[in-house]
Amino acid sequence: MDDGAELNETVSNLRELGVTGEDLTVILKREDPDEPEPFPEGTRYILIPDDSRGLEIAVGFAAVFVISGLLFAFTTPQIGLILFMFFIALAAILVAATFTRVGVTPILIDVGAPAEESGFWNDEFEKGRILLFASTADRRTLKPIWEVFQEQGAYFDIVGRRLRPQPVNEAVLHWATPEGSERREEEYPDKVGES
Repeated sequence: MDDGAELNETVSNLRELGVTGEDLTVILKREDPDEPEPFPEGTRYILIPDDSRGLEIAVGFAAVFVISGLLFAFTTPQIGLILFMFFIALAAILVAATFTRVGVTPILIDVGAPAEESGFWNDEFEKGRILLFASTADRRTLKPIWEVFQEQGAYFDIVGRRLRPQPVNEAVLHWATPEGSERREEEYPDKVGES
């Protein structure tokens, strides 16, 4: 679904239907994941940073591999050329990986999203669309929920099990509060303290 007023209206309508708390999760991409979103109080949302975090680490390692390869090539010519080629290949893989967008795929893998749909969901997410997960155990609310999504012109899927997304990698979990939002650091709050 698209970002903006339609998203807030959809979230409000779903909350009126009783889809609240951990049954309703919005996943968005933002430049600053610490800035609160204007959702109704109690809305659970995950922000994925839309920046180049971690880029300097990969580029730094690539530079180290290139320098090490050159060092071996000049100091030990017998095996230096082979090591040089190996280190250059590693550096090329690291540099290529920095230009690959991960998107929401790690979250979809973690939640066990249907394989047929998760590729499409990730592609739409990369185009700037928003993912919204709404779960209900009450079958009577399926039709009103379906109508809410259809009203907004949103693409939606009905999955036969509950999908509860958790933040992974650099994603940050927030809960909307009257003051803005409350940031949650842990990925799995219900598993904290378990051994």
